[in-house]
Amino acid sequence: MKKIIILLAGVFAVCGCARQLNPAEAEEARRASLELNSVMDMASSRQISPVEFESGSARLLASSQPLLDRVASVLLNHNQLKLIVSGHTDDVGTDEYNQDLSERRAGAVKMYLATKGVHPDSVRVYGYGETQPVVKETTEQARALNRRVEFRITTRDWGTVY
Repeated sequence: MKKIIILLAGVFAVCGCARQLNPAEAEEARRASLELNSVMDMASSRQISPVEFESGSARLLASSQPLLDRVASVLLNHNQLKLIVSGHTDDVGTDEYNQDLSERRAGAVKMYLATKGVHPDSVRVYGYGETQPVVKETTEQARALNRRVEFRITTRDWGTVY
């Protein structure tokens, strides 16, 4: 009997965590992801500035506001969706310092979005420090690329994310 209960608990844990989206929810998630990708493409092509901070700080630069305002707009238009904010740093400084800085920067983005009306519970932040570089070089240009904030839309319950 104990083995059956453990087996059923395991099946429930695997199958019960991620609920199936109905077609309307799936379409809304698809559209929100397209909108967010469009905003990020604008930042990549420098049509609008990316998320930037003061050097060695979690203080957002004013140039970040247009991008973050657009991200907030996507979330406000699709308020049942959730956003994952990932902070990354370059390799200057200790691992511990960069980990802390990346977490504080992701948190600063969450706080900014909250001031624009995005419910704080709909945003999760993660800091990765220097552990996930886009470019594994030590040039200033590579370091600038590695200092970034990434966004990802999810429809999953927070209990099933990470």
